[in-house]
Amino acid sequence: PAPELIRSGWLPGMADGTVSRRALLGGGLVLLTGCTLESDPPPPPDPDDLLRAAAVAREEALLREYDAVLLVLPSLAARLTPLRAQHAEHVAALRDPGTPSAAPSSSATPVPQVPPPATAAAALAGLVTAERSAGDAHAAAALEASRGLAGLLASLAASEHSHPVELG
Repeated sequence: PAPELIRSGWLPGMADGTVSRRALLGGGLVLLTGCTLESDPPPPPDPDDLLRAAAVAREEALLREYDAVLLVLPSLAARLTPLRAQHAEHVAALRDPGTPSAAPSSSATPVPQVPPPATAAAALAGLVTAERSAGDAHAAAALEASRGLAGLLASLAASEHSHPVELG
């Protein structure tokens, strides 16, 4: 194979078909390097992307819970609509970090997967639990996030932990 490589121009050699050790090693490195560059694995995902996606999922779950309660208990609309709007703003801020005051999304009222409690007291208690759980998860994620995302997650955690006061 070495003479074929020499004649093809891949390995520099002498006219008589002999190759110096230096030329052979240098040519081999070129061949090996070319192979390894094409098989490099893709870079790992940004940890913030995973944390951000999890935070969006938590906020969207809260939106679904609010929508489910509002579907069954529309009498709570005046109390719940402002809190629901804040969660829509949270989703917008997480999806586009450059616009923290993005307008809330308007989602269609979904059919609840699990019917919410039929009484206002039970529904509010369920929302309080969901808010605290989301707030705790946002706070834990803030400890793992980069500085920029950590500030946003800490802000969301504080917001979620303030909502039980308004729901209580």
